[in-house]
Amino acid sequence: MRAVRCAVAALAFWSGGAQAQQAGPPAWLQRLDLTDAQQEAIFQIFYRLTPVIRERLQASRRAHEELEELAIAASLDSDRGREAFDQETQALAEVAELRMQAMRRVFELLTSEQRPGGAIAV
Repeated sequence: MRAVRCAVAALAFWSGGAQAQQAGPPAWLQRLDLTDAQQEAIFQIFYRLTPVIRERLQASRRAHEELEELAIAASLDSDRGREAFDQETQALAEVAELRMQAMRRVFELLTSEQRPGGAIAV
């Protein structure tokens, strides 16, 4: 039984899932010539989001672990499985939305030359 749990956990880890999510800014921002003020503002955007994203990723991980437990349990509880699946997907959706909102705020800080594709109206 323990070997099965370890195998399931290993598959979940290597498949990416919630572990692929992160709270920090994307790497392409490092290639821009940002002013000190822009750098500080971007830092603050992601700094404030980090604990929220971390909590949502932990909630997703807990729900995923519960799904793994349900999958190998002696009796299948479909209702509980559906609930855990919904919790996991909701938490990941919230992380994606938080990151999208953060990136929108970052985009608004960039000059037209710094924005992807040159001058794009905000």
